[in-house]
Amino acid sequence: GRIRRYYNRGSVVVYPPVDTDFYRPADDRRAPDPCFLAVSALVPYKRLDVAIEACRRVGAPLKIVGSGPELARLARRAGPEVEFLGWRADEEVRALYRSATAVVLPGVEDFGMVPVEAQACGCPVVALAEGGSLETVRDGETGVLVPEGSPEALADGLARARTLGFDRTAIRAHALQFSRDRFLAGFKAAVDDAVKATAKLPSAPRNVPPSPQQADREDAEAAASGRTAKLPSAPRNVPPSSQQADREDEQ
Repeated sequence: GRIRRYYNRGSVVVYPPVDTDFYRPADDRRAPDPCFLAVSALVPYKRLDVAIEACRRVGAPLKIVGSGPELARLARRAGPEVEFLGWRADEEVRALYRSATAVVLPGVEDFGMVPVEAQACGCPVVALAEGGSLETVRDGETGVLVPEGSPEALADGLARARTLGFDRTAIRAHALQFSRDRFLAGFKAAVDDAVKATAKLPSAPRNVPPSPQQADREDAEAAASGRTAKLPSAPRNVPPSSQQADREDEQ
């Protein structure tokens, strides 16, 4: 949409890859913990204050993984049900995905890797219905899409996620369309199509000077039509012959 709007050009979308071999469900398939999870940098546009308020409204605990300049402000707003875990290794984040009731995404992302990582682990996602979430989350099947970014709307989405019986195997299957293999195949197909399209374009004319015969014809046509004929090329700076020099000296 934006590429067409600003550049008046079409585009092909190749989704970025997620390591679906690493992010996968646990073998034991335990029941999820009764807590929600946010994995995010602590910056304003991520809107984690909305997630904190929404969890407070439904009385649900919230774990937040990440760090950033908003930590102090968010900590002041948070109650005892909110746990700030700071930075965590990938293995720890994967374990949190596997055990959470759902991952919460209250802000707008162009794509969003976290929702896909969570779904690859079989974890549903509650996300604002804007941006990349519209393409990575299926409402009612792999998560819940919230129509607006208010705490009230997000709280309704969290409450709905608690009641839906998600099929975690189906959630995982949906995430596989964003695997590395699919990315490589899609990227190669896009490049091949672009090369084929370029090969069909007409070649640009080369800047070749006209032949003497063509130049004579153009001069004759110009003279016949009353237009000024092309002037001959300026003579090169060649020293005069001895006879020419003698004539110039006599003059």
